[in-house]
Amino acid sequence: MKIELLTPHIGALIHDVDLATCNDSTFEAVYQAWFTHQVIFFREQAFSPQQQLTIAARFGELEPVHPFFPYVEQAPQVSVIETVSGKPPLESFWHTDLTWREQPSKASILHAQYVPACGGDTLWCSMSAVFRDLPEQDKVLLRELSAMHALFAFDGIEASEITEDWQKEVIAVSAQNPPVSHPVITRHPDTGEEVLFINEQFTRYIIGMNRDDSHALLAKLFSMARQPEYQVRFKWQPNSVAIWDNRSTQHYAVIDYADSPRKLHRVTVV
Repeated sequence: MKIELLTPHIGALIHDVDLATCNDSTFEAVYQAWFTHQVIFFREQAFSPQQQLTIAARFGELEPVHPFFPYVEQAPQVSVIETVSGKPPLESFWHTDLTWREQPSKASILHAQYVPACGGDTLWCSMSAVFRDLPEQDKVLLRELSAMHALFAFDGIEASEITEDWQKEVIAVSAQNPPVSHPVITRHPDTGEEVLFINEQFTRYIIGMNRDDSHALLAKLFSMARQPEYQVRFKWQPNSVAIWDNRSTQHYAVIDYADSPRKLHRVTVV
């Protein structure tokens, strides 16, 4: 097994490992690399949806079936993220998965089935690196704050554009899940690092601040997280795999490929 670092802060490409067949000692090295580098990537990993579930289970307890993503019929815990001809993605946001719940996810494993010849990359940001570079007075302030997170579906999109069943399900799930509070600064349970735990899609406001001050503070922090120095960008190929630590990162799907067919399988770990 060889680990190729992709940036100083986040991301590593793992070589010479078959995720579907690796032994326990090799997997332990993969696991250590995962939370050390926050997102790890693999090429040429051909495995079935059932094998993807087995791989994910080595990272922890599997999430139930996703509340609104389509899924593989024979393996419902494998979500399908797909773009088909004539239906380009609507919009993309920087986000950390499921922070609109009391217990956000631990990890996600994304396996590319087919991808556009050009475009469709995904970016990840190290939110622990962002926190480390904040001014000390900001760190002191942020450690005392909590933020409200909520699943608020399809901001700025006309109702007439909400046509897919999964989009309607998002709206229904949003109505069933009231906002939840999370500390603005969390501590990673494995590394002990402090993490700036906010994201543009689900973090609504800072609790106890007036909305203008909350908006200004969040905008400042989001702007810092958008700086490429804290990010890694991955170009997908068929059978590529990304495994990210949801406790210390956020990610962004680049939708520059119009309606070129693209399909990935995702499994999430609580």
